[in-house]
Amino acid sequence: RCGGGAGGALRQRGCGAANTFARTAVAVVGRAAGAPWAQTRGIAERVNGLSPEIGFRRYWEAPTMEPDALVSMVKELEAEMSGDVMLFEALARRFHANADEFFPPQIDAVLGCFARLGYADEALLRGFAGRLGDLASDASARRVVRLLRNGSALQLRPDAWLEGLLPQLCEQLPNMRAGVPSALGSLHALRWRDGEMVELLLTQGLIVAEDLDIEFFARLYERWSRFGLEKADLEQRVFEMAESGQTKDLDLRDCLNLLVGLSRCPNPKARGARDRIEAHLEARLKGTAGAGGKAPQGATAAEAATCLEWMSRLSLRSEKLWLACADAVQLAMQDLAFARERLPNAVHDLASLTGGKAGELALVAALLAAPETSKVAHLHNAWQLTQLLRAGCLVKFLAADGLEISLEGFLASAMRMSRQLSLPQRRLLREAVEVLPGLGVPGAPEAVASVRALPISALPPLLGDPAQREEEDTFVEVGGHAVQVASEADQRGFRYVAMRDTFAGSVRTGQAEVQSASLTPSCRLTLRALVAQGWRVEMRA
Repeated sequence: RCGGGAGGALRQRGCGAANTFARTAVAVVGRAAGAPWAQTRGIAERVNGLSPEIGFRRYWEAPTMEPDALVSMVKELEAEMSGDVMLFEALARRFHANADEFFPPQIDAVLGCFARLGYADEALLRGFAGRLGDLASDASARRVVRLLRNGSALQLRPDAWLEGLLPQLCEQLPNMRAGVPSALGSLHALRWRDGEMVELLLTQGLIVAEDLDIEFFARLYERWSRFGLEKADLEQRVFEMAESGQTKDLDLRDCLNLLVGLSRCPNPKARGARDRIEAHLEARLKGTAGAGGKAPQGATAAEAATCLEWMSRLSLRSEKLWLACADAVQLAMQDLAFARERLPNAVHDLASLTGGKAGELALVAALLAAPETSKVAHLHNAWQLTQLLRAGCLVKFLAADGLEISLEGFLASAMRMSRQLSLPQRRLLREAVEVLPGLGVPGAPEAVASVRALPISALPPLLGDPAQREEEDTFVEVGGHAVQVASEADQRGFRYVAMRDTFAGSVRTGQAEVQSASLTPSCRLTLRALVAQGWRVEMRA
């Protein structure tokens, strides 16, 4: 019964939540009394090494937390990479109910932690938007950049907060320096198409670039290129850098930033500059990939892994760089430390960046089946096992000739440790597991039932043109993804593409339709997982 006293706090959640509390309390008492039916089954059941008692105490205290305690709590959860959706929801409700008690720096901290935890809901949005006036009125340039970055990461509905922040962005524009590329990236991620504001940010970036290093200029150019706009003097500077060979002395990530920007550039001269930078990077990777059949040493293996990670982050498809990195990873597998620490991420990036060619898919399959991979599999954490499972799922899904890959071991290990995954990682695991029954993987139906019982929540959907907002307000959560409904009876929906859903340069600004060939393997896997759950979803530009 939701009565008085402690029940007053429970009344906010309803009697169903009260029953959950009661069941959890019985379990805690049972463990304390040594009841065998309540004992923890193993270390995999203890999420990130935390006992169930700690989780229960946090959930019990959430509705009455003071601002300082709530800020400390979300920072702890961030450090633990927690995936406790019920606790996130309780903390967001507390934040919304008592938003007036929070100081602006505390609101900034709460929003940042939730962005890194990958959780957003209506309560968090309302609490943030309700205090936006105080938060933005005297915000520094750094705080404005942080708010833009966190709001875009959480995909918070722009019409609820962005227009209230833009005046402060304009006011702080002359004081912005290193944060200009981040602001550009955030506006693009929110699908905010204000050409004048973008032009002002670029101008400020070019002014401060004279005093900053080339790394800043490379990031500025890459973020600007996402909008598909043209700037003759900016493009000419990049062309001259490529022709003069100045890029040979740059950091690998800076070269990739310039390369992906050139991939999006509509100027015909961009092709030649892109080829020169690509050739330099290929020679650099091959030249440090080991000689005489020996495994690469130190920075060599790390450089190949970093190249793959950055290409995946930028959705850059380059067959030459892909093959060079794959060769380096094959040699690096002989190093036990590399195989244990960096191989899962490298293999997953290779699978995510493949063009679907038979040779590329076979190479990734060989990496997954290699003895070196099996030798260190028991040393991997939950996320690394999920990466290997997703890589195998991508290859098996994309292979037209039914490439044989054994995924049972990765599946069993990933599912056993699934509660240790963060919320964004759980979404990716759910995608992979949902498509496995259709691929004929043994044990997949049981895994699907198990992963669907894992608490997961979706971020809000990306929105399109403001004139269509009324239609887009209707969306459903399907397996950790928000799908905007086109026809609920037929279970048809749509999603707007994010930057990482398509390969760089494959979709031009203003293009209405998105061809399936432009979609990254990860995006295609997402669509296949939605189909497995009964929804047919199209991607819109």
